[in-house]
Amino acid sequence: MRHSCEMIVVDILPIVRKELALELIRTHNIKKSAVAKLFNVSGTAISQYVHGSRGNRTILEGSPLYGDLIAEIKLSAERLVEGKSAIIEELCALCAFVKRTGVVDMVYEELGEKPPLRKCLECPKKNFDPEL
Repeated sequence: MRHSCEMIVVDILPIVRKELALELIRTHNIKKSAVAKLFNVSGTAISQYVHGSRGNRTILEGSPLYGDLIAEIKLSAERLVEGKSAIIEELCALCAFVKRTGVVDMVYEELGEKPPLRKCLECPKKNFDPEL
């Protein structure tokens, strides 16, 4: 069984980053180069998100929780644009969100794997505890 952090990095984070990048570019008119700098990735990576060659896992798109995740991503984008938060804080908050709401468990089940314990023992910070 993979740790939930590995599941998030491999299967969920690319989707989150793609959707966050698209939200910043399309809704908030942020240039791709500025999003790349914000994410600390290359402009090519952002172009791949925009054109669909990166972060296109369909594992979440059919989920009933996908709309909730997109709504949370939109809130994260707003906080970033308003300067109320930093990218690492938003990615950590989105990570906590996918754990807390059961998105991670759903991905485990989709892939035929057993979900880990509900209380995340991998993240030392209090705000990562899915039970909060």
